[in-house]
Amino acid sequence: MQFTLKHIASCAVALLFLCSCLASSATAQDLLSTTSTTSSTPSSTESSCFNSSFASVPGRPALANATDTTQCGVVELEYGLERQWPGGGANRDDLSGGLRFGLMPKLDFHWSSSEFVHLMNADGDRTGYGDNWLGLKYRFVGQTKHRPGLGVFYEAKVPSASVALGLGSGKVDHSISFLASKDVSKVHFDFNVIELLAGRPTATGFDHNTGFALATWVPVTKRLTGIVEPYGYTSLNQFTPGFASTMVGFNYKVQPRVYLDGGLDMGVSHDAPHKRVFVGVTYAIANMYSWTKAR
Repeated sequence: MQFTLKHIASCAVALLFLCSCLASSATAQDLLSTTSTTSSTPSSTESSCFNSSFASVPGRPALANATDTTQCGVVELEYGLERQWPGGGANRDDLSGGLRFGLMPKLDFHWSSSEFVHLMNADGDRTGYGDNWLGLKYRFVGQTKHRPGLGVFYEAKVPSASVALGLGSGKVDHSISFLASKDVSKVHFDFNVIELLAGRPTATGFDHNTGFALATWVPVTKRLTGIVEPYGYTSLNQFTPGFASTMVGFNYKVQPRVYLDGGLDMGVSHDAPHKRVFVGVTYAIANMYSWTKAR
């Protein structure tokens, strides 16, 4: 099946409708569980969602997702440019990014895509648009002194990349990640178990593999944070073996709403991509809920 912008738009509308239903239901539960002395006193959920003061909650450059979600009502932009050397003389350039929107204090919506993909290997030199991913992240519980924060992150791929150029499979994929986050003194840890169902390009059904990622965030200065992250996936099928890699990067706070990042990714196992270098930016644009309230 050939996917067009119409298909992407319909998937986006459907997922946004699901987001709004979940957000409305969860917000109602929060309001019912909140006790206030007078009806004119806003709940803590309402004040946090309509707060005109906000900051970015960066996830780049780590693969592992934290249980922390985008601040309620805030739209965040994140983009990155990378070059990867998979091996065998091939290389791939990718300009990717997207938007995150905090639907409520524990739930956010994610859209990401590869805006520009350039692939050079034995099959030739190709350039095109990549795939789109739509997702929801929900935090079940926040961390305490003795317990990590726990959450789940679901994503679905809208196959917009060209199959003819070899930039995509042309099939819908599903990913669900189980998230755990914990601060130990000043060091922050994010651990993910990632289940991937990848649509088979030439047959019905899905191939399956499991990924593991552990990101360690270590503050170096007040603005600079170092990140070390070993990660890997089990075998997807006979053509895509399992692998293990390690990422070393940094995250720099320019101001509370703007973060820069960069780093290097090195393959550990034989079948891992040999090397990847990247730079990126995260920017909290605005609180959309506060704009609505102001009007």
